Amino acid sequence: MHLFMRSPGFFWMAKHKWLLLLCGIISLLIISPIPEIYDRRDDIITPLVATVLLAVIYGIVENRRVLFALISLIMTWFLISVLTDGSGLFSGTSILAPILFMVILMTIFVLLAQWLIRAVYIDREVLCAAICGYLILGVLWAGLYRAITIGNHQALITSDTTKLMPDMSDLLYFSYTTLTTTGFGDILPRDPVVRMLCVMEAVVGTFYNTIIIARFVGLYGVASSTSAPISRSAESVDRREDG
Repeated sequence: MHLFMRSPGFFWMAKHKWLLLLCGIISLLIISPIPEIYDRRDDIITPLVATVLLAVIYGIVENRRVLFALISLIMTWFLISVLTDGSGLFSGTSILAPILFMVILMTIFVLLAQWLIRAVYIDREVLCAAICGYLILGVLWAGLYRAITIGNHQALITSDTTKLMPDMSDLLYFSYTTLTTTGFGDILPRDPVVRMLCVMEAVVGTFYNTIIIARFVGLYGVASSTSAPISRSAESVDRREDG
């Protein structure tokens, strides 16, 4: 594992962590309507997701103790996902893997927000990080809806009467239509907790976009006033690599 993470290929992945994470999230969203792959192929989905998560963590975390703790968390999720039925994302015989996946996503979102605050000007990685943050919010809320619908199959009502409860594709669709305040109305929340989560998701999504736009305007102003801006996109990786 140590030799793999010191290889040039993995270093490149860590340097372009947000672009890689963005491609990974978009790919998972594209295949989400195919449960045979999204929910069950732990021989394909789980290793790819684990590799992306390791690259992101390695590229952003500067404290070695925190780094090793997060690597251990990701590897624990990976092993549980492989050893149990399901991909370990939001389904399977073990509830521990989905919970660990949610914890990892929340941790990455916090690290992403801190990284964006430290950025000094706009580049490709900053743009990818901002988009990743928005997409992660949708996935996190979909996970919350999943947890509630497991306990209460009627918490969300879909237009498809043949389904006992919404599948993960439905929940991702509902989450992003709520996050973007689109709300087509073909999936309706009946549970009071779900309704309040919907309100919170819409509010968080609106404030996230507002804060990101304000941050970008500030970064653009800083870049315009300096002749030689220094990017922090890969600073943590470079500093660790030099050490």
